[in-house]
Order: sequence, then C-alpha cells, then structure tokens
Amino acid sequence: MRKRWGVAVVCLLVLLTGCGGGGSSRKTEAPADDKVSQEGTAESESKENNDVTGGAIEVKINLSEKHQIIESFGTSGCWWSQYVGGWDNEYKDTGRSVRDEIAMLLFDREYGIGLSSYRYNLGAGSADSGKGKYNDPHRRAQSFETAPFTYNWNKDANAVWFMRKAVELGVEEIIMFSNSPLERLTINGTAQVTKGSNENILPENYEDFARYVMDVAEHFVEEGIPVKYISPVNEPQWEWTEGQEGCHYEPAKIPKLYRTFLTELNSRPALKDVALSGPESGEWKGAATLYTSALLNDSVLGSYFDAIDNHSYWSDTASKVAFKRWMDANYPEVKLRMSEWCEMVNGSDVTMDSAFELARVLQEDLTVLDVVSWQNWVGVAPGGYRDGLIYVNEGKKTLNPLKRLWGYGNYSKFIRPGYQRVEVSDSTLKELNPVAFTGTNDKGKKELVLVVINESDANKKLLLDIQGAVEYTDISVYETSESSNLDRITNEKYGVGDAVEVGKQSITTIILSEGW
Repeated sequence: MRKRWGVAVVCLLVLLTGCGGGGSSRKTEAPADDKVSQEGTAESESKENNDVTGGAIEVKINLSEKHQIIESFGTSGCWWSQYVGGWDNEYKDTGRSVRDEIAMLLFDREYGIGLSSYRYNLGAGSADSGKGKYNDPHRRAQSFETAPFTYNWNKDANAVWFMRKAVELGVEEIIMFSNSPLERLTINGTAQVTKGSNENILPENYEDFARYVMDVAEHFVEEGIPVKYISPVNEPQWEWTEGQEGCHYEPAKIPKLYRTFLTELNSRPALKDVALSGPESGEWKGAATLYTSALLNDSVLGSYFDAIDNHSYWSDTASKVAFKRWMDANYPEVKLRMSEWCEMVNGSDVTMDSAFELARVLQEDLTVLDVVSWQNWVGVAPGGYRDGLIYVNEGKKTLNPLKRLWGYGNYSKFIRPGYQRVEVSDSTLKELNPVAFTGTNDKGKKELVLVVINESDANKKLLLDIQGAVEYTDISVYETSESSNLDRITNEKYGVGDAVEVGKQSITTIILSEGW
C-alpha cells in the first residue's frame, strides 16, 4: 500500500463544519512537486491560498444541496460477448477461465469495477442469414427464432453466458436493446436500411416486432434474469445502410411504435417490473429534441416515461447545457439517462489519455445533464479504437485491462445505486472536474464519495470544507494513474484540518465515512 497524505494548518475561520475526529491542527512540509502547477494559477492566488490553507485547495461540499440519485453504471455486450463468452481456456494458472476473468473485471465489486447494469444486444438475425453489408462479422447478431415465434433458446449462447454471469456477479439491471427489428419484419429483408429510405419496417409489423421482443424478455425474466428495461429503438436519426445492424425512424413514427410496445408489455403480467426506455438518440443535439418530444408530447407516452435515454456521441458542453435547459423548460420532471458513449477516435490507447477523456465526459454528464445512469458503449474490444474497457486478442484468447477500465471504476465501484449527488462549489476546482455523492455503504455507514481528475504534472492537496451534519471519521483514497490501477493508497482516520493529497496525472476517489 502506498500512502499519500498531508495535513495543513487551518485558520479558525475555515474549520470544517460537521467533520469530527480531529482536535488540533497539524503541519507538515509540502513535498516539492506539490507546488503550484506550471499550467498554473496566478502567483497572487497561490500566495493567498497558502495564507489560508497551507497550500491546499479548499473544496467546498454542501451536503444539503442535493441533485440526482444514481441508478446504475454499466456497459454493453455488443459485438464481443458472442465470441468472448466462449473462451473457457484457463487464465494465467488462476484456475478460472479467460471469460470469467473478464466478467470479474467488469462486474465483481471487490476484484473489478463493480458495474451495476448490462446492455444485452437483442439481435435481428443477420448472423443467421448472412444478409447485408458487414466488414466485421462480429457486428452481426443472431435472433432466437427458428421460424416466426418459434424459438431455440440455445442460440446466441456465448452472449447469453455473459448476461447470466453479469447477474451472478451482482448486476441487478439488464437492458435489452434492439438495433434493428427482426430481418423478416423489415421492408428490404435485412437488418440495414436501403440507401435513401426513411424507414425499414412498416407500421403493420410493429405488433410482431413487439411480440418477439417481449417473448424473449419474458423467457429470461422467468429464468431469473433481472430485465429492467426494453429499448426497441437505437440512434434512429442515422441511416444505417451498412456496417452493423441498424434502423432509421422518422420522429413521427416513434409514438406509434412505442405505443405498440407498451400495449404488448402491459399484456404480460410476468413483465410487470419491466419498463420501456428510449428513444436513444445518438447525441444531445440535432434531432434529439425531435425524438424526445415525439415521445413526451404523446398523450399516452408522455405520462408513461419518467426518464429518457440518449447517447453522448458528438456532443460538446454547450450542446448538453442547451438540451438540459430545454428539458427543464418543457419536461422538468423527466430524468435523463446516458445509455451509450465511447470516444469515437481511431487507434488503440492503453494509457491514461483515453481514461481522462472518459472521466471528463462522465463527470460532465453527471453535473451538466444530471444523468441518473451512465453506460460505456462496449466492455471489450479487439483494439484499434478507443472504445472497450478491456482489449482482447481473439487469436490467442488473451486480455489486457485498460486504464479506461480502472478510471471508470473510480466512479462505478464507489458511487453505488441509490447514492445522491451533492454540490461541490469552488471556481478554483474547475480544472479538477470534481463530483461528489453521498450514500450508505454496505456496512450501514454514511459516506461521502468525491472523485477528482488531476491531469496536471503536480500533486494537489485538497482541504475538504464539508457543510452538513454528518461526522466523517475515516478516509480511503483510491488512485488510477500510470502506476496504479484503482489502488487504495490511503486508509486512515480522518480529522478536522487533514488535507488529502491527490497524485499528479491521476483519477482519484476520496471516500469519507462514519467508520470502518
């Protein structure tokens, strides 16, 4: 265990409120690399900060100013689980298989990053038919049908194995999503849209599409799989003429499709705990408002949906701010979920660079959009793109956990379902992209989880000014950096005036709790 810990002299005017455990202030010399970053702060600000906090940056956290409650962090099994799910070869003399190792890294809370939701790709059957234009065969997907409404539940076995394993390891939220309707229900007989067309399924086939999806969901629910959401539409604004399964829908078509699915869902008592989600627009700008309003302005659907799902591709801060303002003005009671994102950059990356980008987008979605759920696009990938949390070599059946995995874990492992975001307010902290949540841990103790991103080349000392009634007495600090993979570097008693040192070039989670 490595320890990074410092304390600072604190004036009486800035004694932490609500943070018991320390009687007197202590002082230690700041390390050489803990000075103002070269990127830095103006000299006058630095001197003023030193005068007040002994060189530490004061972090003001208001426990009374509450925001959204987290539902889940997760990932998708698209394009990898259907082959990686069959890798039962032993992993490095551990006695467990490669597929088990990957599942544990993604879903096990002690060993891995403890993702709490999983998106299962409900395929359209392109892997069965061989139809369409696919450069990568892994972007095809099977369906469970052998004939209309006749099923072989042993199909898509590797992907189903991963879904079951995720549940075994603690996932309580399965989302079943369709990129395209079944091929037999489409206009052109494939799971891709004919170029120039604005649809690939006729309204008279909506009922059969809904029946198929609900049959699959009902089968797995009865098996004990916790299917929570069904999403029949994915990124409807784009053409999807080649490359993967996909289907374009005009906004005007969305209400009838969802009404059909809702009618079928309501007819199935076994699915009483399952809800529809969508419309899964690919970005927070452009046509996103059209698809969202198509759902929420409908007289039936508007009262049904208490949240909508969109993706964060191609969306800058301004786009997210504008979308959130629009939602607050028109549908203030509707929550937002971010159901798909990756960096969309070619080339493999195993360094902190892409981990920082993931963390920045995640933090922005949490604080700008107030999302209650956040899903990385794919859990596993073959490399060559900044998407997966784990790279794999298909020929050798080996794996490489990435800094993206561990950086994501700084959030998913510690900000648990039911935790609520609280306000972090200090303009000097913008460069650290802080986000804070409170909740009750597995031991029944109240805790505060603060995650910061320090991309600078200098360590930072943080002095936590917590406004609220909870008395935190213990602290743990977890770091992801070039030298650490979500390692615990501090596990100490916490007292008034103690300052937390955050390593350079790191994503760091600070947890204060009532006691061990």
